[in-house]
Amino acid sequence: MTRPLQAVLTLGVLTLVARLTGLLQRQIISALLPGTETDAYTYAFALPDFLNYLIAGGAISLTFIPIFNRFWSGGDRDDAWRFFSTLASVMAVALTLLTVLMMIFARPLLLLTLPGLAAPDKLDTLNMAVTMTRVILPAQLFFYLGGLLVGVLNTFKRFGATGWTSAVNNLIAIALGLALLPHYGAIGFAWGILLGAFGGNFLLPLLAAMSGPRSQRPRFAFRLAPRDAAVRQFFVLALPIMLGVSLPVVDQFVVKIFASYLADGTVTHLENANRLMIAAQGVLGQAAAVAAFPYLASESASGDYRAFADFLRSGLRRLLFVTLPVSVLMVLWASPLTRLIYGYGQYDKPQKIQETALCLAFYCLGLFAWVGQGLVARGFYALADTRTPTIVGTALTFGFFVPICALLGYFQGAAGLSLSTSVGAVAYFLSVLVLLDKKLSKKPYDAPLRLAKIGGTLLRTGAACALMAFAGALALRLAVGVIPNTKIGDIGLILWSGSIAIFVFAASATRFEIAEWNWLQSKIRRRKRA
Repeated sequence: MTRPLQAVLTLGVLTLVARLTGLLQRQIISALLPGTETDAYTYAFALPDFLNYLIAGGAISLTFIPIFNRFWSGGDRDDAWRFFSTLASVMAVALTLLTVLMMIFARPLLLLTLPGLAAPDKLDTLNMAVTMTRVILPAQLFFYLGGLLVGVLNTFKRFGATGWTSAVNNLIAIALGLALLPHYGAIGFAWGILLGAFGGNFLLPLLAAMSGPRSQRPRFAFRLAPRDAAVRQFFVLALPIMLGVSLPVVDQFVVKIFASYLADGTVTHLENANRLMIAAQGVLGQAAAVAAFPYLASESASGDYRAFADFLRSGLRRLLFVTLPVSVLMVLWASPLTRLIYGYGQYDKPQKIQETALCLAFYCLGLFAWVGQGLVARGFYALADTRTPTIVGTALTFGFFVPICALLGYFQGAAGLSLSTSVGAVAYFLSVLVLLDKKLSKKPYDAPLRLAKIGGTLLRTGAACALMAFAGALALRLAVGVIPNTKIGDIGLILWSGSIAIFVFAASATRFEIAEWNWLQSKIRRRKRA
């Protein structure tokens, strides 16, 4: 098995564990808390997420790894650790100042970013959201510093330990939230997020990094030198991400803005549905993209752009082949999966389940695009181009996504907002894919992606998925009145419809002679022989 595939499988399993614990957290909160408190808990992440976006926390590995890797592979290890120390010091000071300011002005900032909370009937939701926001905000410091440590580990292609960060975070948050629930209610879960960020996202990667080979153990010395050449280069790469309003970063932030005007409980339905979708997205797309990035960065640094394009093309085709049928299954399973995951306690109401399931189905229509764009965007980042995907994402956000959210949100409520994200994701994925191909087709690269091959995989797999969707929907229709409407029945529906749909997809993929299907079968046979 190739090292990239091993990394993808390792991260895939660990990401699945992380997503499952995240779903468990949402399941517990939805079951134990009333709608106004779950709404407040969801809104409480608006400012922390914005702070993370503002300091490009989500893109640390994309901008940090290429610079750190260049120093390390060039033998300049002292310079690599000096860069690490300086960046950690500068951003720790900046983050602390921003966190304090946001905690002080949490109420006006929430009203500015979520104007629907100004309604008189949402005063209790606003007050609780403000309190929880102030508790959660300091967690961003641990997320950022932990992200730098994860970047170091990923540079050395050590993915295993870092994959546990989110799972440990979630488990700590759940345990502390349940312990504090009798006395503090929903606010106890906010304290759980803070402690979970420290233990899972900072302490765990720190221990993992310090347990590695001596030469790879982080060497930190406080160094406040923002004019350092490497740090300046980092900000040149990160600045477009910081200043841009790219769709993959702000889609849920925009959704929350419009959801704040809708009825109580709407933002909870959207968040619960989105968590289910990103569970699949994380396992399929995040694992592949994170594992692929160091290899793409290495190929780019060596100047072997043909190998770079071949790696990206084959990876994207295989990723789309796997993701498209998963998208279909998630749409087919929207209702039984939602009941099975969230149908407990205060959330076990037909209206809540129905609206969440509808949102989930619309979110999952764009699952393949969310997965695909993650890999394509990393192609740009590995070429030290953070501007193009950010500019495209920002233009689509203001010129396309926001108007669609306003239109569909007004007429279709939560379902319209979830559908808007899928439409936006498809538009963004296709845009960055075409632009990356154009970039690689020019000098000095001369290594086009060959979009016809990627398009062929999309068309053939899409045709197989259409037959799969028809067969799965027919299986669900035949099950009406036969399989009981219970949790056991939901499992039965998933197994029954899934078996029929997967059989039809496999038969269709064989009939259409999809190359990625042959690749997948060969990998399965090789694993069995091993």
